[in-house]
Amino acid sequence: MTETLVDMALEAAGLAVLVLDETGRIIETTRSVATLLKRPPEDLIGRPIASVLPIDPAVAPDVRDEAAQAPPKVIKLEISDAQERHDALAVNLVHWVDPAGNRRTSAILRDYSSEAELARIAQRDLIRSDHAIQGANIGVFEYDLRTEAVSVSPIWRKLLELEPSENIDVQAEWRSRVHPDDLAGALEPIRLCGEDLAERARCEYRLMSRDRTQWRWMQTDIAVALRDAAGKPTTLVGAQTDITERKNTEEALLISLEEFRMAFEHASIGKAIVALDGRWLRLNPAYCSLLGYDEAELLASDFQSVTHPDDLERDLSNVRALLAGEISTYRIDKRYIRADGEIIWVHLAASLVRDPHGQPMYFIAQVADITEQRRLDQMKSEFVSVVTHELRTPLTAILGSLTLLAHYDDNKFPDEIQRLLFIAKTNGDRLHQLIDDILDFQKFSARQMRLSLTRLPVANLVEETLLVNMATADRNRVKYASTIADRAMTGMVDRKRFHQVMANLLSNATKFATPGTVVEVRAERLARAIRVTVSNMGPGIPESFRDRIFTPFSQAGSVSGRRAGGTGLGLSITKQIVEQMGGDIGFDSETDGMTTFWFTLRPGEGPGSEAGSPA
Repeated sequence: MTETLVDMALEAAGLAVLVLDETGRIIETTRSVATLLKRPPEDLIGRPIASVLPIDPAVAPDVRDEAAQAPPKVIKLEISDAQERHDALAVNLVHWVDPAGNRRTSAILRDYSSEAELARIAQRDLIRSDHAIQGANIGVFEYDLRTEAVSVSPIWRKLLELEPSENIDVQAEWRSRVHPDDLAGALEPIRLCGEDLAERARCEYRLMSRDRTQWRWMQTDIAVALRDAAGKPTTLVGAQTDITERKNTEEALLISLEEFRMAFEHASIGKAIVALDGRWLRLNPAYCSLLGYDEAELLASDFQSVTHPDDLERDLSNVRALLAGEISTYRIDKRYIRADGEIIWVHLAASLVRDPHGQPMYFIAQVADITEQRRLDQMKSEFVSVVTHELRTPLTAILGSLTLLAHYDDNKFPDEIQRLLFIAKTNGDRLHQLIDDILDFQKFSARQMRLSLTRLPVANLVEETLLVNMATADRNRVKYASTIADRAMTGMVDRKRFHQVMANLLSNATKFATPGTVVEVRAERLARAIRVTVSNMGPGIPESFRDRIFTPFSQAGSVSGRRAGGTGLGLSITKQIVEQMGGDIGFDSETDGMTTFWFTLRPGEGPGSEAGSPA
């Protein structure tokens, strides 16, 4: 009965057991053996064990020898069928004596393949984890709460700048170098985990370098590793990392944010952060003062509500262009309506801030009060207009008288008087041209000049201009030449203003052309425009002056050093005329070489003429 119960227990446990006699022959098996060896039990009975498994029963220990400790023998054995393959078996051998006094040996078999694979995986993961810890420079330690003993990893010692073989009390060394103000906080995770108040805890603290020259920041993460039978923590494990670089970055960021806050709050111009829908998110005191509202009042509204209605659409158009990515920033002069109803002029600079994925987040706006500047500009404009008109009337009479005297032939004037009349007439013409330039500049700047655009042949316009300005070429000892690629092409131009543009460019080219050279004029058709160029050989445009060449009253060099006179308004007026006719203007220049000014016209389309609109 006992043997039957034992057999049943072995079978129920799924143990694979072979029983051998004194000679090493198999005399009994459990059914699980057949599963492992892929052979039926009746095929095994009577066979020597050596014919089935490469083992020697003689090496088995005696079960009565309590001191005998025989580890399982692992043997490689390839046993295959259509579904399964065993690469290794673990075999435990033990001698014993049955009730009849016969010596027996039991061979307990176990599939070792999966265990070996799991061991290999565990070993691989352990190596990988160790490499990761070393690569991350993480120091690991273990703390025994019962004995207060601590063991540390080599990287932990490295973080404390201790030699691997150095015999030192690491706890005492660590405590001596933690900043006194941080020691309690550095020990707090041990207390929390040790008293079972937390499963895991973290702290950050300062640690003095070993040479006592600098403080470094450390971070420690501690967790409960082992508990006793009552569930009380007995062992803690921790990981320590150097976070000095991160702390330095955080400190620099905090300083930067504080500097930004100070610059934002104390700026003399208005600064604001604006939501995508126009709501104010943050404003500095200067912005609130400019608009005459409290910050709370503005934060409850949006920029649309304080923008002058006539300026709102232009502002919103720029906002839409920002959101569409067509522009990165924009600047405009616009009007605000203050809390007291007063209308003020401001210069607004706005830009869009996007997140790392390129999605719009908010706008940054800066405004400066230019109300007084606009008032002074208006006064200056009116003053210049009055002065020039007051000068033009008497000057016209004076020039008429001088012209009459110059052609008065009844009495021949002496040479000295004729010379004086010539000088007076020449200077009067220059003064008259200056007044005309100033008046034109004022009108174009205020966009009060009306243009009448008509479809006209470009070749005829160019040749008319060259003929009219021939005297200018003769005075400067240069010649004109023209190249018209297509004489049939027409452009939408204002005849008078086209002549003015060409006169300014030709005058500029002949003044600075090398004597004896040719000023060449070309006209050609582009894909969507007509391009006219005026080129001359000469000293070229200085690099330092190129970005100011179309700025009003700008001239290269000092007044005394210029080789040719002028008001400094010609190119500025030329640019405004070209742009108001729908074209572009620019230049290319080489030092001591060719300089080319160019402008474009809209090509004429269809027969007849087309009236222009006010600029």
